[in-house]
Amino acid sequence: MNLRVSDVAKYLSSSFEGTDRVISKIVIDSREVKRGDLFLAISGINNDGHKYIKDAIDNGAACIICEKPHNFISSSTPTIIVKNSIRALGNIATKYKIKIGQPYTIGITGTNGKTTVTKLCTSILSTSFRTSATIGNYNNEIGLPLSVLNASHETEKCIYEHGASKKNDINYLTKISQPDLTTLLNVSEAHMESFKSMENLIQTKEEIFSHHKTKHIILNIDDANFSRWQKLNEDKKITTLSLIGNADYVMKSDEEDYCVLTPHGEFNIDKDYTTNILPINILFSVAITMESGSTIDDVINGLKSFSGIEGRFYTLYSKNNSMIIDDSYNANPESMKSALRQLASYSKNRIFVMGDMGELGINSQKHHQSIFKLSKQLGIEFLFYMGKYGEDAKQIFGDNCYTSDNMNEIVQKLKKTSDKDSTILIKASRFMNFDYIVKELK
Repeated sequence: MNLRVSDVAKYLSSSFEGTDRVISKIVIDSREVKRGDLFLAISGINNDGHKYIKDAIDNGAACIICEKPHNFISSSTPTIIVKNSIRALGNIATKYKIKIGQPYTIGITGTNGKTTVTKLCTSILSTSFRTSATIGNYNNEIGLPLSVLNASHETEKCIYEHGASKKNDINYLTKISQPDLTTLLNVSEAHMESFKSMENLIQTKEEIFSHHKTKHIILNIDDANFSRWQKLNEDKKITTLSLIGNADYVMKSDEEDYCVLTPHGEFNIDKDYTTNILPINILFSVAITMESGSTIDDVINGLKSFSGIEGRFYTLYSKNNSMIIDDSYNANPESMKSALRQLASYSKNRIFVMGDMGELGINSQKHHQSIFKLSKQLGIEFLFYMGKYGEDAKQIFGDNCYTSDNMNEIVQKLKKTSDKDSTILIKASRFMNFDYIVKELK
């Protein structure tokens, strides 16, 4: 990181007690603190980091940031007191990015696909540039600053995923990431209990365009909101893409390859490199990276080396050799429908293991019913369901619908129902913990 305690104190317009020291890294989990790290104590909903300050000091913390004085007076560890630790983290990351020279930055948001597109872009850009990207799925007010702080003076390109669960979230995050180029992949219903309306959700996602440093936008011309987003960005450069045609970046499909037309030339992508990745996510990644300096060779090599993301339409095989598509990380109505259509494209015996989608508000039952109906319409052979709407699932899907409140029962039934000719899609919102089913089938 190349920061000292005095630099951090200056960023926070604060003072500190103790000896000035070099900081290796900022850490929010006392168990992960190593000698030279700064421990940031956060008062969380489920846990209070202030309880673990002594543990952090014992592990070698070079500095402590906290919201209240701790009781270890005898410690020589420098301490900075702040009003709000999370805001302090954001301020440090914002100033740090300026300190390292403001490397070219890409900001990505959307309801579906943002992690996949971020990771694809990282794989492509890393072939030719020193790249820093979102750590894991760190896309909120804590995770994004930590990702920014992972960059250095040598970093040439940054790619950051921006998530939102309430209004103004993305506006806050762009003030930290300060992106040069941004894209809004799509908007569909998610976190409706906090957003209350689709308009609030759309306006929040549109905050990705808001930073004064952002001069370049990439948009899907086929999206229903394209005209609205185009008008919002009349003062910026707009690059368009489409799976149909008549855009700057166009991608068409045949049995073996994707044919990609770009302002920099035409090329083919072998579908074997991009198994189970949605075509629109591939095209967004191509457009974003090529507009950021990548070559055609970079794109092909980056896609070829991409290994997928566990929990995000990730393919593996069970003990009985059935194909498992692990999409257990999260779910909303549109991502459910998209995943189902992908499952339907397989010729093998298709099994859909579905859990509830969270935060859909008063329309929750209606949305779940629509997924049961689509499963039936697409000819999916088996539906395994765990959640609040079991009776609806059985009534709508009919034969070969299995419901249970016990995850182990579902696992055992799956083992009996599946074989080497089966394809199993496992998808639910994160709180359902369906990654357990994936682990038990491995």
